[in-house]
Amino acid sequence: DGEKVATGFASTVVDTSAEECAAYRILFYNSREAKKNMKHVLNDKVVPISDASFYYITTREIGFFFNPREGRSKVTWKKEEDGKVVIDVSDTQDLTEEYPLKEGNVLVSVHS
Repeated sequence: DGEKVATGFASTVVDTSAEECAAYRILFYNSREAKKNMKHVLNDKVVPISDASFYYITTREIGFFFNPREGRSKVTWKKEEDGKVVIDVSDTQDLTEEYPLKEGNVLVSVHS
């Protein structure tokens, strides 16, 4: 479709417990604070799966005359025996029928 591909990398150091970081990140997905501050997000939806996972469906405007980007992610978290918390965000096709790709939008791939 003639559009470019971009890749980004980031890391950070946080001075708090793993549980606090995980709780903030997980709760942030469906918070009023997130929705208020993310002007580039045209549409987003959180669909619970279990106490340790949910689906996150989003449409984002990236500007510069690019078509909007849609993502379908499954977010899963787990506390390991050593106290570390792992949060996995990966692509999913589970909601393709319930939330089809809108015409003209581009489906993005994500894993973090």
